[in-house]
Amino acid sequence: EYAVNLPTRYRYKNSDCEGWINVVNPFRGTMVIGTPGSGKSFSVVLPFIRQHLEKGFAMCVYDFKYPDLSEVAYNHFLKAKRKEALPETAAFYTINFDDIQKSYRCNPLAPELMESPIDAFESSRTVLYNLNREWIRKQGEFFSESAVSFFAAVIWFLKKYRNGEFCTLPHAIELLQLDYDDLFEVLAQEKDVVNIINPFINAHKRGASEQLEGQLGSLKIAISKIISKEIYWICSGNDFSLDINNPESPKVVCLANNPLRIEMYGAVLSLFITRMLKVMNRKNQHKSSLIFDELPTIYFRGLDTLIATARSNRISTLLGIQTIDQLIRDYGKEQANAILTNIGNIFAGQSVGDTAKFIQNRMGKILQERQSININRNMQSTSFSTQMDYLVPEGKIATLPQGWMVGQVADNYGEQIKQKNFNCLVKVDTQQTAREERNYQPIPEIYRFDDVPALLENNRTKICNDIREIL
Repeated sequence: EYAVNLPTRYRYKNSDCEGWINVVNPFRGTMVIGTPGSGKSFSVVLPFIRQHLEKGFAMCVYDFKYPDLSEVAYNHFLKAKRKEALPETAAFYTINFDDIQKSYRCNPLAPELMESPIDAFESSRTVLYNLNREWIRKQGEFFSESAVSFFAAVIWFLKKYRNGEFCTLPHAIELLQLDYDDLFEVLAQEKDVVNIINPFINAHKRGASEQLEGQLGSLKIAISKIISKEIYWICSGNDFSLDINNPESPKVVCLANNPLRIEMYGAVLSLFITRMLKVMNRKNQHKSSLIFDELPTIYFRGLDTLIATARSNRISTLLGIQTIDQLIRDYGKEQANAILTNIGNIFAGQSVGDTAKFIQNRMGKILQERQSININRNMQSTSFSTQMDYLVPEGKIATLPQGWMVGQVADNYGEQIKQKNFNCLVKVDTQQTAREERNYQPIPEIYRFDDVPALLENNRTKICNDIREIL
């Protein structure tokens, strides 16, 4: 019902054989590892998107190089609706900061989705850790925690003020630009917020301006990177909600990034994902699939917990990375290890170094037969011996051709797979894929504007006027 099935070709006893990789339980998490060009997206990621949409999954696709994945998702979404795999109420949405006419608007800080200050802290941490990756490794240090706490206080203030009328990311950014006297006076209006900002108010009253500037200056510098009229426009609207696995109206959401603006867009897209996961991970929801290719380009907390707990809520997670070193660099060693050890299904294309060693150890050892031939002047002798050796050594992983994958799949109770390891070419029908792509419909425009710059300027002016109203 939920499986992804990949046709393969493999070598056995010097002959080519046809086979299948059956990912019968995608809810146990799937990771695809491989150097650029090893065939990750073409061989594994795109089949996951196609097959899960054919089976009626709701879906979130993080598209690092838009529209590579989004166009496939959109056309297979249309196909799934035609075949009634998805209900009539299902809808397709994109978030695209590069072209606001092809993007829906959505507020990732929607007040109805925030239940406690913990949600505000989680949102603050997600945005700031994406804008300053050094803080991921410095969690708990004075200046990074001060920045996280203060931005969380601003978010929670907007949630409480007038029942969240102005609770959006652009309003939070603009509120931060106020002078300290005005800002503290505004935030102190809400009792829940006073306890969070009390250390900052005391430092201000004592005249500890250098300390305060160090604490809040680093926050303002980081936040300034996402001051963008396009981000303000998209994040201040409310075209759809982030409960993508709502049984009454399942959604397919594509989040478009741009390799030239990774830092700016990645921080906001990570906030969308963080808030989405919070809403999704509940009982009795529609089956759903999360596709995060090029995972290290975004950072969000709780991914290891999601993989561990979302299985019972029918949430499938596919993560694509180039190397384990990259994951450790961007997520920290502890969280990277927690993610890697929680993954049930793993695919690896050509990989080297520590990544190849990880795959070699993951696939384990097997009893292998060795033949030795001794030749001297008088005689020749042959001896056979057996010893434990790696099933797929790292040297072999480092030289895998494009499209070849080694790895391991997890099974289900009642659907046992005896042969969990694989080493094969994932077969993709390139001619059929090419024919299919020629008939693809482009993702349509959602809005049409006569004067985009004027629209964006008016939207920012409105947000600034809202902040003056709060004052």
